[in-house]
Amino acid sequence: MTRAICIPALLLLTSVSAAQQPDVRVHLLSRYRLSRVRVEATKETNVILTANSSQQNLSSEATVRARQNSVEITGTTTPKLRLNGDFRIVSENARAQHIHGTLEISARDDVLCMIAVIPVEQYVADVLEGETAGDMPPEALKTLAVAIRSYTTRFRERHKEDGFDFCDSTHCQYLRLDPRPGVVAAVKQTAGELLWDRGTPLAAYYHQDCGGRTEAAAAVWPDQASPSLISHDDPYCIRAAHAWRSKIARSDLDRALAAAGLHIPPGWNRITVVERTPSGRALTLRLSAGAEQGMPLSASTLRFAVGRNLGWSKLKSDLYEVATEGDHFIFSGKGVGHGVGLCQTGAAEMARQGKTYREILAFYYPGAAVGRSAQGIPWIITHADKFDLRVVNASDSATVRTVANSALEWAIERSGLAFGTRPIIEVYPTVAMFRDASGEPGWVAASTRKECIRLQPPSLLHDRLESVLRHEFLHLLVEDNAKRDTPLWFREGLVVYLGGDPSAANEVSMSADGIERVIRSRRSDAEVRQAYAQAAAIVRDLDREYGRERLNQWLRSGIPNEIRTAAVRGHEINH
Repeated sequence: MTRAICIPALLLLTSVSAAQQPDVRVHLLSRYRLSRVRVEATKETNVILTANSSQQNLSSEATVRARQNSVEITGTTTPKLRLNGDFRIVSENARAQHIHGTLEISARDDVLCMIAVIPVEQYVADVLEGETAGDMPPEALKTLAVAIRSYTTRFRERHKEDGFDFCDSTHCQYLRLDPRPGVVAAVKQTAGELLWDRGTPLAAYYHQDCGGRTEAAAAVWPDQASPSLISHDDPYCIRAAHAWRSKIARSDLDRALAAAGLHIPPGWNRITVVERTPSGRALTLRLSAGAEQGMPLSASTLRFAVGRNLGWSKLKSDLYEVATEGDHFIFSGKGVGHGVGLCQTGAAEMARQGKTYREILAFYYPGAAVGRSAQGIPWIITHADKFDLRVVNASDSATVRTVANSALEWAIERSGLAFGTRPIIEVYPTVAMFRDASGEPGWVAASTRKECIRLQPPSLLHDRLESVLRHEFLHLLVEDNAKRDTPLWFREGLVVYLGGDPSAANEVSMSADGIERVIRSRRSDAEVRQAYAQAAAIVRDLDREYGRERLNQWLRSGIPNEIRTAAVRGHEINH
């Protein structure tokens, strides 16, 4: 695979493997308002402490305190503290947190804010541990790992304005650090796999117990409607689920609703379900007194108000009937949670019956594709004379088709080569979809694999669209004609040289062997840029001495040993 990177003066090409998602920033202990914690080193290796741009080692323990909008540790006050290593965060009110890596600590109004920087696969394992404690069959754990990874990818930066991605409560995804071996194994066995909804990571909601029927996402969050998040019967959950009953005093409900900022009718004594979702869950309630019209209230508002003030075990779901008993209300229900997507109770039962994690995913997310790169993209396909074009936005077709025709003709004439396969151009409507499909970061303009060019949105490339396509067509032509063992330095150097990049070096100072090592190792941009310039310079000197026809012949049949040896050893080519 190759890629065209948006760096002036040179379009870089390199070979990469799978996509690497950035680390996840998680607000730890977000439910507590801590003003002081203790840091305890847990290994023989010291913890590296960075404050005010200076570093020191923490070999044992230290206390971190919030001082208004600053942090104090070992006599130093700083706006932000960074800890790196293996250590524990201990406080009087919360469970100790074992950190393996980086923790950033700041403060606001005498309250500490602790943000852990966690690699995405480790974060998936931490959430899987928090949601299950490892208490599920292996195939069910693998199922939930894929769902968690998809949810994480879809809703990353949920708390962007707060300076992190997710909190560590059920508002986002509950997690526990130090997952069990079975949890870690489930994450490793599904590494990188996501659920895809028409080219976009699926909003893979999950919950504890659906009560025998899942809920449609559209009924809870209208903006998250998806054909893979529909309501359907769940026979597996029915076999394992248990009904629940909760008795709540009207005075307690008064208190919970008032705490939520709701103004309820005085003297109310009745709760009526006036509207249900297609799955049978309460959607709209009415609070009234006698024959009065009363006040409408969403069932979810009641459940959250009760949960935050009286405990989440009081109203476990919205799948219930409600009756009055004196000055108490009796809620008789089934299920735990919102009911959308994967039911953990049902998934565990499916696994116990021998279903694989992919079968479980297919049951709870019907139609969603599983893969490490974007799946199910709704392409509009057109056929030009010499290439095929795939777009999602019809408006991109005419623009790219015209420019691609010109770029292709230029590349064929410039190189003197011909295609043995028919090129395909895929035009992505968003940077996110391009990134998900190609595995490239958003600053890469295009990516080529085999006969397919993957292109960022043309509106972002502007007047560089033709130069990017010229470069990619040159690369397709070179790779299509190259013998299997043609060295990477020669193929890459030929593309950069044919493209006429002005940054090619005046003199050859690196050996071809050294160039190849730098390109394959993916070092810094400066080193890679220099390596490509050197590769182009070697090819330029070969062209001057032997001519373009000879270069193309070597591309197809192999470089002569004396030329290859001289280039690898760094000998001068042009005498």
